[in-house]
Amino acid sequence: MNQSPTKSPLIAALMSALIFPGAGQLFLKRRLRALAFIVPALLSAAYFLRQAMAAASVLVDEVMRGTLAPDPLQIAAELERQGSVSTPAMNLAALIMLGCWLASIADAWLLGRRLAAPPPSPANHLKGRP
Repeated sequence: MNQSPTKSPLIAALMSALIFPGAGQLFLKRRLRALAFIVPALLSAAYFLRQAMAAASVLVDEVMRGTLAPDPLQIAAELERQGSVSTPAMNLAALIMLGCWLASIADAWLLGRRLAAPPPSPANHLKGRP
């Protein structure tokens, strides 16, 4: 398999898997296609971050007031009690992120294979016609 490294489906899929959804499509120079994966994944990540910062802020305030001990086990128990990590919106954001990630990996692999394939020669194309 003698493929150009600039169109390698393996590199593109690994970039989407290990860096961020859409990275493989950017590697293959398909910017709009990459945005279809990057934008929803970034929005999901931003939502996660916003929720995590809000929960952390509440816990820091409680620790600073002395109503919560600075013990990791008690903090984890308080997070679980608040239920801020298991809301329907968080589940939807996680599903969107996972879907974007998996679809981006598969798409990068298939797109890389298509781009790395040699173009059909005119002679082979005409052979199938009467």
